[in-house]
Amino acid sequence: MKRDIVIIGSGVAAAAIASKILNHQPAASILMLEAGGRVKLRDFALFQNYLLTNKLPADSRSIYDSFADLPYADRDKPGENVSLGTTLIPLNGARLMVLGGSTVHWGGWSFRLKPEDFKLSTNTGKGVDWAIDYQTLEPYYCEAEHYIGVSGDSGDTVTPRTRDYPFREFPFTLEDSLHIESFKKLGFGYSHLPIARHGFSNTISSHAPCQTTGTCKYCPFGARFAAANHLDDLRMYGGYPNFTIQHNTVVEEISMDSKSRARAVRIFNKENSTRETVEAETIIIASGAIESPKLLLRSVSEFWKNGIGNDNDLVGRNFITHPYFSYKAVLPENDLNLRPEMGFPTLVSRHFDSEAEQGAGKFILVNPPSSPFVESSDNVMKPDVSLFMKAGKTREEIAGLLAGRVNVQIQGLIEVFSEHKNRVVNSDKRNRFGMLETVVNFTEDEEFKERINQVKATADKIFEQMGAADTVEERPLSWRADHAACTARMSKSDQTGVVDRNLKIHGIENLYVCSNASFASSGAVNPTLTLAALSLRLGDHLVKRM
Repeated sequence: MKRDIVIIGSGVAAAAIASKILNHQPAASILMLEAGGRVKLRDFALFQNYLLTNKLPADSRSIYDSFADLPYADRDKPGENVSLGTTLIPLNGARLMVLGGSTVHWGGWSFRLKPEDFKLSTNTGKGVDWAIDYQTLEPYYCEAEHYIGVSGDSGDTVTPRTRDYPFREFPFTLEDSLHIESFKKLGFGYSHLPIARHGFSNTISSHAPCQTTGTCKYCPFGARFAAANHLDDLRMYGGYPNFTIQHNTVVEEISMDSKSRARAVRIFNKENSTRETVEAETIIIASGAIESPKLLLRSVSEFWKNGIGNDNDLVGRNFITHPYFSYKAVLPENDLNLRPEMGFPTLVSRHFDSEAEQGAGKFILVNPPSSPFVESSDNVMKPDVSLFMKAGKTREEIAGLLAGRVNVQIQGLIEVFSEHKNRVVNSDKRNRFGMLETVVNFTEDEEFKERINQVKATADKIFEQMGAADTVEERPLSWRADHAACTARMSKSDQTGVVDRNLKIHGIENLYVCSNASFASSGAVNPTLTLAALSLRLGDHLVKRM
């Protein structure tokens, strides 16, 4: 079998690249390979199942866990993957092995990086600079916002833009007013959180606008962007006869014709237990920041004895993710009878996502959709009105509970910096998807503890302005690998990175890595929009080469 293009992975990067190429070359022969299966989206029966059980029929305890890594093994039960180093990096829940990848379960936050993020090394002496600048990517940010359907405030000047969002911003909720007043008093900037949920417009789309049902993990309308929905559209309505998606197929290695040219991928089809070699003119690895470097590392040959692109020991290195913090404080009275209103956040402050904060590590502040909440007597559950109703409480009792003592929250992400010692490699064991398990080796920087203390002090000030007290960490800081990045990073030379400005592996003419692995750094914001922009830019590059 031979194809024009093989794309490994089926998330936002794969979908955007395929869309761009097929729009220009409808007859292009493209094979997309996905290691996992698929889940039916926009299905009302499955939506009802989710409403009643918080999961889908194939899941065990929570939605999509049948497509996720198992937790790490412990003394009493088996698991998957290994975490070394002094900082635990959970993989369970961080990613999905399914058509559409992590966009099937993501929250939809769609931030641009800021111009200074592309010059991290120049500004701080840490990490490396990107091989492109903000101005180069800006038109593709615009295109990406339209491709994934972002609702945002086009008048927001936090990042420069040359085109409006496709949909207007979701309004602030009444619950946001507590945080907004505090931000104003402290002089902190704030804005509408841009989010990939279709709004109302005059454009024609197969993706219905958001109905704000609060059931975003399984959107019955297809309003929240999921790459699987767009891939289904390509297959069903696009008229692309040579576009094929193959599920349950593990890519074992990439074969090389020479040091500078990739020839084929060797695959294992789990559905019929067969192995096959697929030749391609161009190969694109779009399988995330963990699987992308693992594939390169196990592709050993006479030309690349330590794995493709790894002559300088950079593949799989420089692993980072975004630590996620969550604080709460007690508001003695809830005079406005505030309670959670939306299923997603609408307010963000990027005040500390600035060049002035870059050297210490930027962070963003978000008012989560669960705030404020009434805490139960066991200090664990967060009952909402429906749970009070199920408990048989009267209207007057519920009103009294809501008007009294409540908890308010602040959550957010912190930037961390790449270090060569932090890495991912292949295990010699296979997981239940037939993929080699992952060994993560990560130790946080010694300066991080000081930075998280500064974040906590900031939360204290915000809560104090609200009249809330007793700030505590609501849950332990999460280092989960949702936003893993930089493991095959972009650079100006092969001495400092793995891919060039066009995401092509240094020294190889037809092999690309388009995933969070390609990021040179990731600032303090979610990577999805930036990845979509990079993917559309790569699509243009490949169209010009075809």
